[in-house]
Amino acid sequence: MLVQDHRKLLRQYYEMKSDSIEVLEIPALQFITMEGKSGLNWMGLPEEDGWPIPKIVNQLKRMTKENLGYPFRLMPPEYIWHEKLDERQWSFTRVMQIPEIVTFDMYEQARAYVCKKYKNIQAVPETKLVQMEQGICVQKLHHGYHKDSYKTFDEIKEYVHNNGFKIRGDRREILVNWCSPNPDRWTTIVRVPIERE
Repeated sequence: MLVQDHRKLLRQYYEMKSDSIEVLEIPALQFITMEGKSGLNWMGLPEEDGWPIPKIVNQLKRMTKENLGYPFRLMPPEYIWHEKLDERQWSFTRVMQIPEIVTFDMYEQARAYVCKKYKNIQAVPETKLVQMEQGICVQKLHHGYHKDSYKTFDEIKEYVHNNGFKIRGDRREILVNWCSPNPDRWTTIVRVPIERE
């Protein structure tokens, strides 16, 4: 059975060439989301663990494979950064893209399974199944530690300013190869929605 790799099926949105800045239009895609507020760890990522999302998505993988003959791979985690609350705390949304074949009923079943499995260990934070339409965005690939991604964001802001655009929403970061043990090899797509001034 062919495993669907949505990172390849959606290559234009989840892969980038190094050192280029791209403007692209991103259609509505389906995500599981989870709101968070926490400090950042040594990598520049939230200390608060977003463990429910991959647990739920893994259940959905099993369900689509067994019931629909549609196995798929996990997509990379994404963070939408909303506001710096103080010297350490940020508010953010964790998201992970999932196939359109997943229905709300399937999501509810997968979440219920995870809640039941962990009910004697810890409460499962609230998650949602949502459609997000990002629209026109500008993005650039960041290399290295996530905590330094602000440097790439500064380059994006300069590009936006110099090309007659303005930023119309929050910064999104896609952790392309977050499993690599070597921070020097980490790559992150830094993306912001834009519009003409």
